[in-house]
Amino acid sequence: MDKNDIFIDNSFAIGGFTAGANGIWTRESPDSPPTEDYIRFCEDMGISLDRVIRPYQANAMKAAEVSPYHGGSGVIKDNELTKTDGLVTAHSGLMLSVIAADCAPVYLMDENAGVIGLLHCGWRSAAGELIYNGIEKMRALGASPENIRAVIGHHICRECYEVKEDVRAEFAKQFSAEELESIFTVRDGHMYLDISRTIILKVLREGISPENISDTGVCTCHNSEYFSYRRGDREKQNLAFLMMRRKNS
Repeated sequence: MDKNDIFIDNSFAIGGFTAGANGIWTRESPDSPPTEDYIRFCEDMGISLDRVIRPYQANAMKAAEVSPYHGGSGVIKDNELTKTDGLVTAHSGLMLSVIAADCAPVYLMDENAGVIGLLHCGWRSAAGELIYNGIEKMRALGASPENIRAVIGHHICRECYEVKEDVRAEFAKQFSAEELESIFTVRDGHMYLDISRTIILKVLREGISPENISDTGVCTCHNSEYFSYRRGDREKQNLAFLMMRRKNS
């Protein structure tokens, strides 16, 4: 593996998705050295390990604002970003990162305000308040939804993401019957979830324009270049990453 797929690359920001060489992004203990994958990733990206931030994810609803103080958190040092599935910053030169093995990373960028965010959306986060919380954190830093660009990164597609009725019941608390029809598909007695559609509906609710929403369309389960929990990979994950290169003067 060890492929860095960079699909955000301009003067404002760089972002993408990688499996790394081994799919190991988590240290064994808080005082363990950085993993080989993070070392190689930073070498490839030309940044130091103390500029990367990774939260301790929990498929939860919390998004956190981060600064240079958090640099190296989850990579070369312990951190307080627990049960956190979203990172937001107004600082350039900080590489936001989240791990995923089928869940959808959501990249958020407001170039006018100089604010970015990266969210880790599994079905619980997508059905819940993570997207709202992440965009609210960006608003607090001066971002405006009408200026935010949202990119849905590589994740398991609706053809592969089989779920049970209890998942649909949770979505029914947040979405209308018409919306549920577009989110779930039933084939041969099995139910499948379209997490992209869920995310699109959520970001539209927050005022992001349809023309500012895009999807890479890469399925981690179909594509053997990436690790996939549903395909059978265990203890191995992919990394989503986003860094602001510069702020407007």
